[in-house]
Amino acid sequence: MGNKENSRSDYFQSIARYFFKQRGAPFFLSSKELDLVVLWEEMEIPLPVVLEGIKSSLENYRQAPGKKDRIQSLVFCSNNVLRAFEQYRERKVGFKEWLGDRKKKKEQAKTELKKFLEMIPPKITYLKEAYLRAQTILSQSYFNEEELEQIEGEVEKLLWQNAPDGEKAKIKEEVLAGYKFKEEEFKRIFKVKLVKVLRDKYKIPYISLYYY
Repeated sequence: MGNKENSRSDYFQSIARYFFKQRGAPFFLSSKELDLVVLWEEMEIPLPVVLEGIKSSLENYRQAPGKKDRIQSLVFCSNNVLRAFEQYRERKVGFKEWLGDRKKKKEQAKTELKKFLEMIPPKITYLKEAYLRAQTILSQSYFNEEELEQIEGEVEKLLWQNAPDGEKAKIKEEVLAGYKFKEEEFKRIFKVKLVKVLRDKYKIPYISLYYY
């Protein structure tokens, strides 16, 4: 089986595995559901975007009031997958121009990561392994940029998990003083602001080429 076939198989299996984990039995996709996955693949919807759409569909369903049966079909998630894809595309405004400038962005990212790894502050050495992996990916002629975005997500998660309690308390107070949100919205804004403050404080470069 070639790389293209392997990639396609991974795409189908990852979607099915994630959906089955959330839904439970029966552990198979109907022909209609398989056709839907084929459509998503033909539209070149990235796997993380599909999973994001499925997740939001299930979360919205569970949070809705009233007694509900289990979601039976992947088709139920179609609208949210398309909505997530639209948001993804909006984040990629100027994508063609970005591709044309890809080589320059790659070199900029390599320079920033090298500089950061040479002078990484002692308090955030827990980020070193993630940045070394990103550096290895960027050294390759061909690579999947989604891998860089995944590492970017890991970095943000590590920053959140390892942030000093004092720093968290300070940012939390600032957010509470300036905004009034529902609990889930507050958590999201709190995390985003905390990560941004830590990035600025320690001059932590971005990994995804999207930011260059």
